[in-house]
Amino acid sequence: MANTRSLVVSYLLYFMFVGVTLPFLPVYLRTLGLEPAAIGVLLSTGPFFALVAPPLWGQLADRTGRPGVVLLVLSAGSLVGFAVLLGATSFAGVLGALALFASFNAATTTLLDSLALAAVQRHGGSFARLRTFGSLGFVVSTLAFGFGVDAVDRRVVVVALALIAAFTGWALATLARAPPVERRGPRANLSGAFALLRDPQLRWLLLSSATHWVASAPYHGSLGLHFSALAFPPSTLGLSSSVAVTSEVLVLATWPRWSHRLSPRAVLLVAFAASACRWAAMGLTTSQGGLVALAALHGLSFGAFYVASISWVAARSPESLRATGQALFVAATFGLGGLVGFTGAGQLYERLGGQWLFLVAAAAELLPAAIAWWRLGDPGAPRTNPAPGAAPLR
Repeated sequence: MANTRSLVVSYLLYFMFVGVTLPFLPVYLRTLGLEPAAIGVLLSTGPFFALVAPPLWGQLADRTGRPGVVLLVLSAGSLVGFAVLLGATSFAGVLGALALFASFNAATTTLLDSLALAAVQRHGGSFARLRTFGSLGFVVSTLAFGFGVDAVDRRVVVVALALIAAFTGWALATLARAPPVERRGPRANLSGAFALLRDPQLRWLLLSSATHWVASAPYHGSLGLHFSALAFPPSTLGLSSSVAVTSEVLVLATWPRWSHRLSPRAVLLVAFAASACRWAAMGLTTSQGGLVALAALHGLSFGAFYVASISWVAARSPESLRATGQALFVAATFGLGGLVGFTGAGQLYERLGGQWLFLVAAAAELLPAAIAWWRLGDPGAPRTNPAPGAAPLR
């Protein structure tokens, strides 16, 4: 079982890597002469592999009881993939590098979150507060990189490569050395995964989270391109991303104090409604200050959405299938939702431009809100029984 200290550092290092790549990598790809539609295809490699990789790696972690070792394999594979990106300049070269990287990286947060949930269950504490350290790492690296460079260039890859190498070293020194985890309940296998998917409430949750991520794709994939088109300096992108994740930190840090007052369904409804307002406002303004200020709603768009969804899935899954349940959430949300969202956002950006793209995103956000309002319930006893031989879902 991984201890809290090792998980804190793991979250910090991994999300420092994400803090450099998520906002700045699309802008770097644009400097290679790639068009927005092509960049959208490249960014969709992560979601594509998130459709299949997290469930497979999650099953391996559940079956072996060694999620720390599996996480080390994922981080080492991610390191190799990103190292290939360092020398890639053509569309085909970048596609191959990102595909290799994503085949491993797509399941990293699944395993990290699974380890964190297990640590909280055994030692007490709060998953949201552990996850807060990931957000803090994101803020530190995004601000440092955004204000530390005068232009986005190859340094994006160099700095990100150093950070993923540090994460791999830490996983080798700590997480991989944790003793095997003893699981109670049904043995992890494909029939258990299908049993989870037979739960209609879980399917509604996955559908609402996937459609929310489709609507969020213009922000995660095209914000840097939009800011560049508005002639904003790199520091503006870094500042906006830092404001966004700082608001996320506030939500995660205070989650234990207020989450018990609201049902997960209510939290998701608020998150989806706030996101619709956020995307609409981003489509209606070109003000540098206004766009940075709107980033404060990220605490709801991602922070509240993510921790409510993770908690919902954990409550609905038996302990021995917890990593599998989280993997299904990642596959549906960041896999299917990201694949559709990033590909579509790249195409629409070329045709409509940034402002209209965000207005389309605002309209799309109404779908997950409608699902949460009319179909989604709160986690608890499932309405249908799992497959024969599987334990009841919780």
